Amino acid sequence: MSTLCEWNQVFDGKMIPVVVPDKRGKGSRITAGMVREIVKAAKDIKAKGQRLRLKAFVKKLSEEHDIVLTRKKVTEVLIANGLYKASIRRRRPGFYQRLRQTIPNGLISVDGSEFKVLIDGIVYKFNLELGVDVESFCHTAFSVSDSETTEEFIKVMEEHKALWGSPIGLVYDHGSANLSGESIRYLDRNDIKVMPAGPGNPKGNGTCEGAFSEMKEVIGTVHLETSSPREMARMILEKIVSVYVKMRNRVPRFGEGIAPSESMASPVLNKERENIKERYRKRIQKTQDPSQRAKLDRLDFIIRNHRLETDEKSLKRGQKCIVSYDLEAISKSEEAFLKAIRRNQQRATLPYFFGILKNIQNEMDEARNEDYCRRRYGYEQVLEREREKQEQMDNEPTVEGLAGMIKNAVLSRLPSLKDILVKQAKRMAGSLRKQYCYLEVLRKKVLDALNEVSEFTLEQLKKATILMEEVLA
Repeated sequence: MSTLCEWNQVFDGKMIPVVVPDKRGKGSRITAGMVREIVKAAKDIKAKGQRLRLKAFVKKLSEEHDIVLTRKKVTEVLIANGLYKASIRRRRPGFYQRLRQTIPNGLISVDGSEFKVLIDGIVYKFNLELGVDVESFCHTAFSVSDSETTEEFIKVMEEHKALWGSPIGLVYDHGSANLSGESIRYLDRNDIKVMPAGPGNPKGNGTCEGAFSEMKEVIGTVHLETSSPREMARMILEKIVSVYVKMRNRVPRFGEGIAPSESMASPVLNKERENIKERYRKRIQKTQDPSQRAKLDRLDFIIRNHRLETDEKSLKRGQKCIVSYDLEAISKSEEAFLKAIRRNQQRATLPYFFGILKNIQNEMDEARNEDYCRRRYGYEQVLEREREKQEQMDNEPTVEGLAGMIKNAVLSRLPSLKDILVKQAKRMAGSLRKQYCYLEVLRKKVLDALNEVSEFTLEQLKKATILMEEVLA
C-alpha cells in the first residue's frame, strides 16, 4: 500500500485485511497473446503522450486485461519489444582515493568560511580561515578577517608552523582562491607539496567543510546587544573560536581512542616523514594479489603504462574493485581512457579510468539484459516458440491415435500392411509410456478408446485387446 487512497481497498470496516486472489506464480506462462496485449496497452499510453509508470501499468493490466504478472516480467516484456529502457543496478565496489594519511602533520587542509555576528541588529560578516590536520582532525590554526585572502592563508600556515611544525602537504579545493602566485611561492619556499583533493571535485576534500559544519553547529550566529564597535565583534568571535578549537582538540573523534592534540604531539621519525614525502612525489606501486591475476595485471599495466599517480590505499581499493568487472569491459575502458587522455592529459588519473569502466560495464550489463529480454519475450520469438510447441504437440502420439492404429491393424486384410501398422503402434506406445508413470492407467485409457470403436464386432474387439497387450508389453 503506497497511498492512503488504497486504504479502503486493503482493509474492511473491522480493520481486517481483505484477501485478494493473486494468480502470480500460478499458470502465469507468458504467451504470444499476452505479449501482444501488453505491447498494445503500452503503445496506447505512449500515444497519449503519457509516461509509462510500471506500478500503475501492472495494475491496469491486471484489472482491464486480466493479465496478472509481476512487475519484473512486465518490464522484461516491454524491454524485449523496445518500449522500455533496460536498467541494471548490480552493486560493485566503488573506487575512491583515500585522503587521510598515516602520520599526523603530514597533510593539512586550509579553507575559509563566512561567519556572522549581530550587534544591535546589524549583521557583521567575517571570513574564518581554518587549518585542519587531515589525519587527526586537529584544528591547528585559524584567522578572522574581512575576506578570504592570500595574506590570511599565509597567516594560518605560519601559525600552524609555529605550533606544530611544517607539514608535508596541503590539500586544496579545485579553483581555490588560496592558490595565488604568492601562495604557491610560499609553499615552494617551505617545501610543502600541493595535493589536489580529487579530480572533478568542486566541494573539496571535506575535511575543513566538516570542521566548519561542527563549529557552526556549536557556535551558531553570535548576537550582541551593545553599541560596541566592529573591532569588539572581531575579538569576541576570535575568543569563541579559540575556546572551541581548544575544547575540540581534547575530544577524540568517534571510533578513535586518542585526542587530536595528543595525536599531533606524538613523535614521528624522520625516515617515516621522508617515506611519506616520497609517496607524494611518486606513488609507489604494490605487488598484486595472485587471485584474479588477469584483471590485476591489466590494472598494473594501465597504471605503469600511463604513469598514473596512486598511493598504497588507493591501489588496494583499485585491486578490490577491478576484479568485479569483466575483462571485456576493462579492455574497452582502456581504449576509451587512452582517447580521453590524448585530448586532455589532466584526465590521466585512476578515478577517471574507473569512472569510464563503471559506465562501460553498465552499458554492457544493460545490453545483455536487453538481449535476454528480446530472446525470451520478443513477440516474434514467443510466437515462434508457440508454433514449434504446437507442431511438437501435433506430432506427439495420443491415446486416440494409438487406438486408431490398433483398429486399422485389426481391420486390415493385407498382412504386410498389418505388420507396418503394428510396428507403428509399438513406436507410439513407446512414446506414450514415457508420459505415464503407471502403465495400467495407459492400458485402461487405450481399452476405453477401443470400446468406443463402433466398427468392431465382438471377435474383432477381442483381437484388438490382444494386440493392445502385445503393443504395450
